[in-house]
Amino acid sequence: MVTSQVRRATKVKAIPKQKDAAIPPRRAAKLPVGERRAQLLECAIRVFARKGLSAAGHADVAAEAGVAVPTVFGYFPTRSDLVVAVVNEVERFILGRARDAASAQPTISKQLIAVLHDFTDSFDTHPEYTMIWVNWGASFQDEAWPLYRQFVEGTIRLHRDIMKAARKRGERLSDVDPEMSAYLFIGAATTIIQMKMEQRDSRSIARYMETIIHGALHQS
Repeated sequence: MVTSQVRRATKVKAIPKQKDAAIPPRRAAKLPVGERRAQLLECAIRVFARKGLSAAGHADVAAEAGVAVPTVFGYFPTRSDLVVAVVNEVERFILGRARDAASAQPTISKQLIAVLHDFTDSFDTHPEYTMIWVNWGASFQDEAWPLYRQFVEGTIRLHRDIMKAARKRGERLSDVDPEMSAYLFIGAATTIIQMKMEQRDSRSIARYMETIIHGALHQS
């Protein structure tokens, strides 16, 4: 009996568990205005590549960047502003790289093949840009479609400039049409992405690009 009383006396009263304090979500560090906009645009590129131009929005970009939704609205007040910023960046990226690739080559055939090679490489190095570009070209009912026409015009100007420089160098181009050449390349770029996604070997892709060049320059 004494033993049982001692046991009861020596029982330690259980300490109630404390509820875990709510851990606030980790927020992005403060950045200068220019850096924050660049960061949000980079996040938007990733989000739009995953979800498509017609589906992604401010909340998706905020979640990707780790910021509040109003922060994204502060830089891109409407969804149209956000979409325009994304497709303009894609245009800048693709056409800028194309001009750089062409400028490093001595003849028009090498310039055009370099443009296609660079676009092919960008699928591996910057897949978000190429996937948005494909989606952009099919967004006929979206607010981005009028801007795609702007991209097409930019591609035509690029081909016109390449051909003008080639003629100045004395290259014979007969009746090559820069507009038709540009459309041929736009279609070829879509096919190249499809071939890459099908994991076609590099030699097959290279043969296809050579075929496109011969067609663009009316070569047999």
